[in-house]
Amino acid sequence: MRKKPDDQSWEDWVEEKIREAQQKGLFDDLPGKGKPLPDRRNPFLPEEQQLAFDLLRDSGHTLPWIEEGKDIDARLNKARLALKRRYRWYLAERERRPGHELLALEQVWRRYRQEFEEAVKAINADIRIYNLKVPSLALQKYIIILEEEYERLRSSGD
Repeated sequence: MRKKPDDQSWEDWVEEKIREAQQKGLFDDLPGKGKPLPDRRNPFLPEEQQLAFDLLRDSGHTLPWIEEGKDIDARLNKARLALKRRYRWYLAERERRPGHELLALEQVWRRYRQEFEEAVKAINADIRIYNLKVPSLALQKYIIILEEEYERLRSSGD
């Protein structure tokens, strides 16, 4: 590719390169040729914020509170999966072990529950901060209630 002549503006040079590419047919087999461009605008976003939103999205980024929400969800899922796996182990071991070993098993299970409760406490703290940042009440996350988590675990049946 030849360099831009010093006496030509960047705009004119770029337009010239685009015309040359069109004449060579370099744009002829692009995906979606002949179809309208998709409307990617966010209908819920005020017009004055649309450009900033488009720039973030097109550069592969998103709003910080959206990323924080995804992180909270991932941490909660990870904690729930670990507790579920440990609960299955605990139930299997309870069936397998003789009575005099159950005390040690209960201590291990108590430690697992304590780790889960500490994780939920940290997640709940982050949920409270997240809920202050989101632009709408409808986007807020519910605080995790331990009793509900343990009930879900007991009733999961697996």
